Amino acid sequence: MANFETEIHYNKDIAQKNELLNVLGDDCLTGISNKNNLSLYYRFLRKNLKKVLYFFKKDVFRDILFITIDKIPFDYITAFQKQYPDKKFKVLVPIFSIQELNKVVFEFDYFFRNRINRGVLYKLPINKYNIDVYGLYCEVNLDEKLTKFQQLVSFMKAVRICVKNLKPSIVHVDSIPFFLGEEFERTFPVNIKVFQVIKDLNAYDSNKLEPFWAIINMANKKQMKKICRDKVIKKNISRLFNLHNNRKFYPINDCLELIYENYSKFRKYIDKCEDIEENIIFNKLNYRILQLFPNLVAEKESFYNIFMHSIMKSNLWAIFSKTYFEEINYDYEKFGLLGKITNNRKNYGDYILYGFSPEKEKVYVNFDVNSFRENKPKNKAYLIKEFSKDRIRTNFVDISLFENTDYKISGYLDSFYSSPLFLIKLEDDIYGDGIDIALNVILKLFELNKNIQVVITSVNGTKNSYIKSWLDFVNKHQIALGRWVFVEGKIREAQFLASSDMVLLPKRYNTKTKEHYFAMSYGCIPVVSKIGIFNDTVIDIFDDISNGNGFKTKDNLTVNEDVNLIFYNTLNKALNLYNQSPTSWNSLIKNAMNYNSSWSFEIVEKYNEIYEKIM
Repeated sequence: MANFETEIHYNKDIAQKNELLNVLGDDCLTGISNKNNLSLYYRFLRKNLKKVLYFFKKDVFRDILFITIDKIPFDYITAFQKQYPDKKFKVLVPIFSIQELNKVVFEFDYFFRNRINRGVLYKLPINKYNIDVYGLYCEVNLDEKLTKFQQLVSFMKAVRICVKNLKPSIVHVDSIPFFLGEEFERTFPVNIKVFQVIKDLNAYDSNKLEPFWAIINMANKKQMKKICRDKVIKKNISRLFNLHNNRKFYPINDCLELIYENYSKFRKYIDKCEDIEENIIFNKLNYRILQLFPNLVAEKESFYNIFMHSIMKSNLWAIFSKTYFEEINYDYEKFGLLGKITNNRKNYGDYILYGFSPEKEKVYVNFDVNSFRENKPKNKAYLIKEFSKDRIRTNFVDISLFENTDYKISGYLDSFYSSPLFLIKLEDDIYGDGIDIALNVILKLFELNKNIQVVITSVNGTKNSYIKSWLDFVNKHQIALGRWVFVEGKIREAQFLASSDMVLLPKRYNTKTKEHYFAMSYGCIPVVSKIGIFNDTVIDIFDDISNGNGFKTKDNLTVNEDVNLIFYNTLNKALNLYNQSPTSWNSLIKNAMNYNSSWSFEIVEKYNEIYEKIM
């Protein structure tokens, strides 16, 4: 405000004075007619001019670039733009096929995987929401050998190049680390603000990446030259290749390329056999990398956390749960290195809720909150009939239950009319999603001869050794025949939820999820772990009879106690209520279907407040 501290002359023309009055108000200059009142005039000027500047400052951000590798949240974006029609959203997603795409925004080259790679930004075809969506194609992403981490490093390197060219006011990054691998690059433009959203700290903290593995994924040309010239690294790489090759000379670049492609083959049984020669070599490489690049780690941690720099460098970070955010603030030490970072950056952190506005999908018999008593049982009877032994044996199951014909079914269901029907949807993360807990508890209920039935679904379940061993066990011992069915393939989830009484979600991590929202909209009661967003949105009926919409455990499922027993006790209470009090169960369904999970004004306004705070 120093420019406004200079002397102001009142003998300017009337037009200038009237213009000032229009901005500051008619009565702000009342009584100010001589030099004795000059200081008072300054105070009025500064006070009101700040208001004017703040008014325009709030409107500085016009466009927001939303970056995600998941499904585009059109429901959130449209809800936000309804509240703030002057704001414009753009979306950036990865694409893996460029067929029938011809609207190129720009092309560029970038360094990754020890070579120059090509990136292309496309403008995708217009969608029904009229939102601009850009697709980023990175040629390195086409390599099927790449892990998710490798894809993220490549994608985020290319993303930052695109962001610098698109020049948004705010970058909203959804659950992927925006600054992954950025520590070797030039400074990111300060005029572009970054809002980093995180699903869960634990999930990423558990994937401890080795320094050598991290560096060969993220190093730039300068750093790669430093690696290739180092005598210790060259010596150990030669030792590694002497174990697998007969050549006398090993060009360092070729060696790194081969290590990159065969890392999992070379790095054998890390936890069980540390004395294997290959592992001894890798341990020395890891130690040397930490000496050459001390910024890769903090304190004594021997791994690189992919969210560390994103939290440290973003303008503001947020978690999808109030419960989880408060837990981080009060008990940050249990989250390790990343917990210390979040605690140091807690003034730049916040929590946000995740809304969900489901579009009703067609089911066997449609119903709403007024007709579920009559029609929901019809859907259940239909699903049990379709998964009967005869229909499965003759391959006569209704194909409309699946998204395509590529599915397999094992087990079958009998018509136990009074049996509650559970739904378990298995994902890839066995530990994080609590799949082991769900399957163990179901097995225990079978052993206790509880009157239940369960539908278990998974896209690629039998490829997972844990799930396959469970199926082999129940098949071999012919456990609970007629009470379970396993579907491997993509299902039409709405029909399964409309038919099931409960969905089991014993997750250990605080993932962003809409599963329980979607289930409740079809009167399928969620049985969840007391963690994160579940604790925020699921009301246990035993805690609140009037508003209860589900069941949740008394403790989270990361404690040292018997987590199977914790979840079993919760599920057993749900079973007792289902069997003993139909009236209470109907009230529970009604509360679940009436629960407002949409992008309400309060949720959207919180996002807007965060955007303004960032600016």
